[in-house]
Amino acid sequence: MPSSHPADGWAQLRFAIIGPLLAAPPEKGELATALKELAERHWRHPLHGHAVTFSVPTLERWYYRARGSDDPVAALRPRRRGDAGRSRTLAPAHIDALRAQYREHSGWTIQLHYDNLVALAAQDAIYADVPSYGTVRRFFRSQECRYLVKDFGTSQSPKSTRQRDSRYCPDRPALITTPSRTLQQSCSCATPS
Repeated sequence: MPSSHPADGWAQLRFAIIGPLLAAPPEKGELATALKELAERHWRHPLHGHAVTFSVPTLERWYYRARGSDDPVAALRPRRRGDAGRSRTLAPAHIDALRAQYREHSGWTIQLHYDNLVALAAQDAIYADVPSYGTVRRFFRSQECRYLVKDFGTSQSPKSTRQRDSRYCPDRPALITTPSRTLQQSCSCATPS
């Protein structure tokens, strides 16, 4: 009987794959061969039914997780990430560095700000553990920092250029009013808090 929860479907599929190994454990030294054979097979995806395969390390992880559990099906349910639902925050040193960079170079793209933060971390240990580019991008957006929006279009039609440029600033498409120039705006992160 199909389960209504996707996690149950995944657990049942994983158990269907690993279950025979649990019921009849392979001889000593034969586990790798058995897992390789399972990795070469195609399995039905529990949600959409397409053919999927799994790597030997994945199957091995499932095997040992299920083998060490009293309830192997429950043990094979997908686990929620420990940091799910929380965004990573920037350290105060990173925030100060990004604000200083923006004050001095407000025309830089977010990627250039990030690259310079990485370079700064290589020079000074206080900036170590640089967050991901996505975290830096979310910081700029949360501060309502506006980055350069460039006209990459070749059409002379302002409407089509505006629509094409709005991809580069999707949350503020109305700011793109002149297709032939680069727009730069101020940022609230440039002012110290």
